[in-house]
Amino acid sequence: MDCFRHLNPFRACAGLRGLGYLMVAIVLAIVAVSYYAVVIYSWGPMLLDGAAAAAGAAAVLAAFHVLLSLIMWCYLMVVFTDPGSVPENWRHDAEDSGDPASSTSEDQGTAPRYCSRCQNGKPPRCHHCSVCDRCVLKMDHHCIWVVNCVGARNYKYFLLFLV
Repeated sequence: MDCFRHLNPFRACAGLRGLGYLMVAIVLAIVAVSYYAVVIYSWGPMLLDGAAAAAGAAAVLAAFHVLLSLIMWCYLMVVFTDPGSVPENWRHDAEDSGDPASSTSEDQGTAPRYCSRCQNGKPPRCHHCSVCDRCVLKMDHHCIWVVNCVGARNYKYFLLFLV
């Protein structure tokens, strides 16, 4: 049974990084097709029609461009923003001082944790990502659509992109 303890079923997930780049291309293709369908095919030609139709089409196209730029900004921010990593040689505050009165980890029942893969201390709500092969602060999940983990520093952009 000891040999199964070292077996990592998520080792095959390392191929998700390559799949993620394909997902980024799919997202960009969806944006390009929707831009063609809305601007060039349906609402763009209405700008050349009468004055009443042109005013409505201009309003729809302005709103479409604003929303599309916001979606793309949020998507690019979640892709390129670091989700938050643990500094090397990070230690829990209770470990730093030898004062037993300052050891809040024993009072709360949570002992300082250690990541055996990173060989580093782990802050609360920190998890090791098997795809990125690093510990991520406040990790939510590894998203193949953005080729990145969703963590402390890019969670806001991820939620804005979804909305």
